[in-house]
Amino acid sequence: MQQYSITNQTRAITGYANSHGMSIVRTYRDDGRSGLTIEHRPGLISLIQDISHGPPGFTAVLVLDVSRWGRFQNSDEAAYYEFLCWKAGIRVCYVGELFENDGTPFAMVVKGIKRAMAAEYSRELSAKTSAGQRNLATLGYHQGALSGYGLRRMLIDTSGKPKGLLAIGERKSFATDRVILVPGPIAEVRTVRWIFDQCIAGVSCTDIARALNAKGTLNHLGHPWTYQTVRTVIESEKYVGTAVYGRDSKLLGGKQVANPESMWVRKKDAYRPIVTQEVFDAAQRSRKDQVARMPTDEMLKRARAICRRLGTISSTLIAREPGCPSVPAYTRRFGSLNALYKILGFEPRTHKHYGEVRAYVTIWQRTLTAFTADWLEEAGSHVERRARSLTIDHAWTVSFSVLNAHGVTTNYPAWFRHREPEDTDIVVFARASYTEPCPRDYLVLPRVLFPEWPNAFYNHNGPTIEGCTYPSLAILGDLARLSRMESQLCG
Repeated sequence: MQQYSITNQTRAITGYANSHGMSIVRTYRDDGRSGLTIEHRPGLISLIQDISHGPPGFTAVLVLDVSRWGRFQNSDEAAYYEFLCWKAGIRVCYVGELFENDGTPFAMVVKGIKRAMAAEYSRELSAKTSAGQRNLATLGYHQGALSGYGLRRMLIDTSGKPKGLLAIGERKSFATDRVILVPGPIAEVRTVRWIFDQCIAGVSCTDIARALNAKGTLNHLGHPWTYQTVRTVIESEKYVGTAVYGRDSKLLGGKQVANPESMWVRKKDAYRPIVTQEVFDAAQRSRKDQVARMPTDEMLKRARAICRRLGTISSTLIAREPGCPSVPAYTRRFGSLNALYKILGFEPRTHKHYGEVRAYVTIWQRTLTAFTADWLEEAGSHVERRARSLTIDHAWTVSFSVLNAHGVTTNYPAWFRHREPEDTDIVVFARASYTEPCPRDYLVLPRVLFPEWPNAFYNHNGPTIEGCTYPSLAILGDLARLSRMESQLCG
């Protein structure tokens, strides 16, 4: 909202500082963030980290009002972060409020009410937004980001006239425009039909993925096919022209949950179909038959064959094994891969928390990528999203690699990466620990300085890396401002 723009907040805070004889020595920004969770607030995270690591060099924090501190659904969370400031000897001043945040009973009562009002505003806005999206879905308009393999997003105006295809990361520019799905390139359309034909013939999703990868066919994100991506195509009703919305929901920064089918919104004949309803129904029947087809003893026999031949077994080896059931099939049958390993008498060498660490790393990698894309787009940059990397203003690329801490309680902690970083101009290594709620800091490293990326980072990494270490992602905002200026000059 315009009254909450960064410019207006800065003007109000500067005026308050001048009238109270204060000097602004540092600025923490969360451009365009809703304030529902601290995970998406790098500015607030940096503030809390700075006051937790010793004297930060200032004695007060100036905020426009209570809602800018955060619209946390639990108002005690907002109070907790303010308490951390108070404990460090730092006052929090709400410059746009009519009350003075001086710790008096009146101030405490009003502040509590304001926090509750801020949370309620977000709840009401979320309900209105959800209702609006469900209404558009009933009309057959696409609600969501990616179109999926074999389909493309078509932008149309209020009269239904096509305005052009939207690339990955592009959004509509007018609120009155709408988006529908249309068939993509003929090669992708033929591949989709081939996938359905193979499924009807009794070929498993895993074997279909292997065949596609053997031919060098990549999915819609430019990645190799997996069991899950093939299954998503086979089970998605959009390929028969039906718009489905509301399978999952994620409200107010909470966890994504699956909704019962009674809550889904369906609109038949919303799009031009790629396969017929008869083909789609036949594929669903074949999928159900495949799930219960192989006996448990046979599944164990094939898993034991991998162990005997290679001396080990893992999800990767199962996925690569010709004729072997998929990893999800084993998980459904035995409850988990660990349960399967126990039956086989196999003891994995990985740490017992390895799965939790991988999930933590993946979530934060996706969160940082999505946050940066939204933040820079709202700041005026042109952002193209390509899998796990971003292209900013057609000028530079950036990606994120989340490092997990090992030995944080020792004198020599280390942060290890779990996968090879993307080939981008800048790689942001976020040092984190899955026991902590947010990354510790960010190593913003240019590719030109590192022919090979280090496998691990430490408390002290030498002057080159130390000079590129930041408490927040604000440096990316500075780089984007420069690239925007450059693109405007070139234009």
